[in-house]
Amino acid sequence: MTFQPGQSGNPNGRPKGIVDKRIKLRELLESHADEIIEKLIELAKAGDSNALRLCIERLLPRVKPDESVTFELPEGRLDTGDNMLQITHDLTAAVASGHFSLREAFKFFNFLNLQRRHIQNVEQQIQDELDREERRKHWEERHKKETVNEAS
Repeated sequence: MTFQPGQSGNPNGRPKGIVDKRIKLRELLESHADEIIEKLIELAKAGDSNALRLCIERLLPRVKPDESVTFELPEGRLDTGDNMLQITHDLTAAVASGHFSLREAFKFFNFLNLQRRHIQNVEQQIQDELDREERRKHWEERHKKETVNEAS
């Protein structure tokens, strides 16, 4: 069932104007922010491991691991059968030799498949446009011939 415009999907839901509890709490804490931060620093300096962890996490956010992969691709187009077989062979060899984990190889292969499908989709769109243009020209020529025949 779809709802009409302006009709709530939950008429008994939260009324308008109600402030989120988290916003209220944040506003309460803001007036004491300096004192709380000073206390946190004091606890961290005294050796409180949780306070120390909080301070460090704020100063040095976690660095995301580099998930880049370096892989030599064969010359030419990615979507040719020979190149896809070569890439699959090289990728399997890289996993077997420990240069890639299975997870990295799987992600890389999925990426290549996505590229291959994109290439094929674009080529199909181009071919469809050419076919449409060819059909349009064919019908224009046919229409011209019919018009000439009717005029004769």
